[in-house]
Amino acid sequence: MSEKIVNVCLVSPVPPPYGGIAHWTVMVCKYAEGRNDVQISVVNTATRWRAVRDLSVWKHVIGGGLQFLGDIMCLTRLLSTRRFDAIHLTTTSFQLAVIRDLCVLFIAGLFVVPVIYHIRSGRVPQIATSKNREFRLMGRVMLKSQTVVAIDRATREAIKESLPKVNVELIPNCVNFSELPSTIASDQSLRTALFIGWVIPTKGIAELVEAWSHLKPQEWRLQIVGPGDVSYHQELIERFRPRRVEFLGELPHVQAMERMAACDLFVLPSYTEGFPNVVLEAMALGKAIVATDVGAIPEMLEAKCGLLVKPKDVESLITALQSLLNDVNLRAELGSRARERALANYSIDAVFARYMTLWRNSPCHHV
Repeated sequence: MSEKIVNVCLVSPVPPPYGGIAHWTVMVCKYAEGRNDVQISVVNTATRWRAVRDLSVWKHVIGGGLQFLGDIMCLTRLLSTRRFDAIHLTTTSFQLAVIRDLCVLFIAGLFVVPVIYHIRSGRVPQIATSKNREFRLMGRVMLKSQTVVAIDRATREAIKESLPKVNVELIPNCVNFSELPSTIASDQSLRTALFIGWVIPTKGIAELVEAWSHLKPQEWRLQIVGPGDVSYHQELIERFRPRRVEFLGELPHVQAMERMAACDLFVLPSYTEGFPNVVLEAMALGKAIVATDVGAIPEMLEAKCGLLVKPKDVESLITALQSLLNDVNLRAELGSRARERALANYSIDAVFARYMTLWRNSPCHHV
């Protein structure tokens, strides 16, 4: 007798715009399509109502509110037409997202569907300490959820300490090795440092361009890939006057990974992160990595798999980059260790199996 097919409603962003969580959504859904024991339906929560750097309050309230209503209506229609075994709700924990999450829990309760609450932010330990309104709202969601998924140890421990009644599981993000290109030999006449992500201030873009401007490496270029405003690119160029910095804009994931495969080192100087897929991809491709010690990144790069710097610290970023720009052997050693760690700990086969266990074993637990 064949095993029952698990039906999952995934509430999560889908590109465009491209981002780590959105890519995770696509990767998980594509992987599920190759299996005969699970079906995933998606409620797309990607931001569709403002430009990347547009932080206008009125757009947050009006645009975010309209999108929120649309997302809730989409979820309600899905739950009205099909029976789901679980709702897998991803969240960044920001204020508007938490309000949406509470509404998702309410709708799920009406249809008697258990919720897996997947926290994709590294901010939880900080807001748990402050016990602010945001965390109190998150706490209500966590207490009503069947299981909370934390992507890093600090988040799991903060939840266990603050909300001991919450069932919390530590499950890292994953990478599908079969979807990555082969590592490509770089152009020996001009080596490449690469950033992939949202081209916004909180990703440490200004610090990165400033550090590059200070270093002025003779045989290197810095490529910056990701969605952002051209006006911000120009602002940084005029401010720091760096040499050989290329803003390539948002690229399809396949093309972004081709850039990754061809680069000589990868850098992610974010102020905050959860468990960044782009670092996993750099590890899987055997790249030397410089990243800030935020979120799960220290766990990912432990055992000397990369160089860590403090967020917003231009001097430490300069030092780390300088050590890799000048040492091909160090780049090779860090990249090799990173790939081995990714293979051993973060393959999609192992991580998806843990998602399946949660989805199969989620009897309704609503309060």
